[in-house]
Amino acid sequence: MAARPRIDRRLAAAAAPDSALESGAMVVFRDRWGEVEQQFDMTASGVPHALIDHFANAFRGHYASAATASRDTCWKALRTFARCLASSGRSVSVGDLGTGLVGRYIAWLDIQRTTSGAPWSLATRYKRYLPVKLLLGWLVATEHIPPIDFPHNPFPGRHAAEPQIRLPQAQLKAILTACYREIDAAWTSFEEGQRLLAQPETASDRGALLHELHRLGFGMMPRYSAVPALHNRIHSQGGALELAGYLHLTVATLVPFFVAIAIQTAANPDALRHMARDCLVPHPLDPSQIMIEWTKPRAGGSIRRTQRRSFDRRRPYAAPNLIEKLLRMTAPLVPHASQGNRDRLFLVRGNGARGIAPIAHQTLTNGIRAFIARTNAHIAASNAANPSNPQALLPNFTPKQFRGSVATRHYAASGGDIRAAQAVLNHARVDTTDLYVRGPEAKRIQDETIARLQAMMVVWVTGEARRDDRAGACAGMAPGADAHTAGHICTDPLAGIAAAPGRLCPAFLGCLACPGLVIPIDAEHLARILQLKSALEAARERIDAHRWKLLYGPSHRILIEDILPGFPENLHEAACRLMALLPPLAEME
Repeated sequence: MAARPRIDRRLAAAAAPDSALESGAMVVFRDRWGEVEQQFDMTASGVPHALIDHFANAFRGHYASAATASRDTCWKALRTFARCLASSGRSVSVGDLGTGLVGRYIAWLDIQRTTSGAPWSLATRYKRYLPVKLLLGWLVATEHIPPIDFPHNPFPGRHAAEPQIRLPQAQLKAILTACYREIDAAWTSFEEGQRLLAQPETASDRGALLHELHRLGFGMMPRYSAVPALHNRIHSQGGALELAGYLHLTVATLVPFFVAIAIQTAANPDALRHMARDCLVPHPLDPSQIMIEWTKPRAGGSIRRTQRRSFDRRRPYAAPNLIEKLLRMTAPLVPHASQGNRDRLFLVRGNGARGIAPIAHQTLTNGIRAFIARTNAHIAASNAANPSNPQALLPNFTPKQFRGSVATRHYAASGGDIRAAQAVLNHARVDTTDLYVRGPEAKRIQDETIARLQAMMVVWVTGEARRDDRAGACAGMAPGADAHTAGHICTDPLAGIAAAPGRLCPAFLGCLACPGLVIPIDAEHLARILQLKSALEAARERIDAHRWKLLYGPSHRILIEDILPGFPENLHEAACRLMALLPPLAEME
């Protein structure tokens, strides 16, 4: 029998390529289909010639998987950094990249002024600093330049700036009403166009023109300059923009859809612009509900958390129903989009050289301005016809205001529970949500909460309030609750009216945890505290450990660590005698 050939199992290192796949001063980013998505010419950034290749490699490597908006932000920061280097009046080499140069750049940012003479905002300075820090960190790791000591917080108070303007509920409803009116008109025109296209060409003059435009544009409105022979007929039927609405979605008809969905989902505008066409997901339990899922590039660090909201599809203007209309109105545009954009929802033609693509930020901004002008003109005409019932004009708004405004509405509706707003915004940390709800309304709710908790403290300390007075002191208590249970006025903190069913009341344990708590130093009050301490410790041996830790653990810790040490030892003997005479506390469950 012939011997089998010996298998060479040694690992061989692959030969290094002669040159990088992407190199040079031109930084090119491609989409998943290999098409050019963005490109930046580093020679146009103003970066010194000796640093161009280094920063190009760092830009190319660090932002390979970043969003297009993040790359644009980095490009602006690089150009600002180049201006700083040029202001020194001396040549800069790789050896100059170090801690001192970073410090000079931060100092240079602090003295910059806007065209009106005001200093750059902390947010602007941070946006011009952070990408440069990331690129320098990349160079330290890959090109072995000396380590750089970056300051921990170069722009303190960045999140302590004045809060953004929040839209009140009445204005949000007025904006939605205007959106729904234009959505109905746009959908009616589109359905009429589809009906005319389904009829023979000779059925009507408009139908014949739509058939010809549909054929010349391969399903969408052709460029006006490409059909000079049809100009007269187009003008006679209302113009190119109106006829385009019969064939597919336009910028004017997209804006009310975008604004309405942005308000209902409280989505980040940039993430919403790139929402996928398969964003509708059936609800696993309720057939009348449908979920909307989308991705947010900055959500979750290395692991992206899916953004998700559930809606009742029986409501005619629910976001899922609007999305289904968008899917039909953008279907004619999908074949004309690039491979990387065919799965996007908010496709539109009107982005200049980009062709069919998700609506650009500036295009959206211009469309919203036109939407506000149209709506206010309609409201002004309505007010002139009906002066006895005038309507308020729409404010000048931007999509960035919706997320914070909707979060504030949920925060107020929950009675000041920031967890309700956190769930809507899908934030991992509560302090991030605080940035969105911070404002005059949140300050009012917090002041009212503190006042209510202080009233509860007075009841708990003095014990002089009547039972019916105590029943109204806590927004989270059930009717007829015992005021002495666990030291606060609530027998069932999971059934309070200030919390969603099954969730802990936001006012629970607030009386003991308040830093303004005042307790008289005497034997009577010490007796009540000792009685509560004994009751808590007895309940710990009787009920589930996790439940005790969740419901009663904070009160026990505060009593042991914060309250009892404030009483002198000579009061304990008298307090123990008084404790035996006190009525028993209700049994804790």
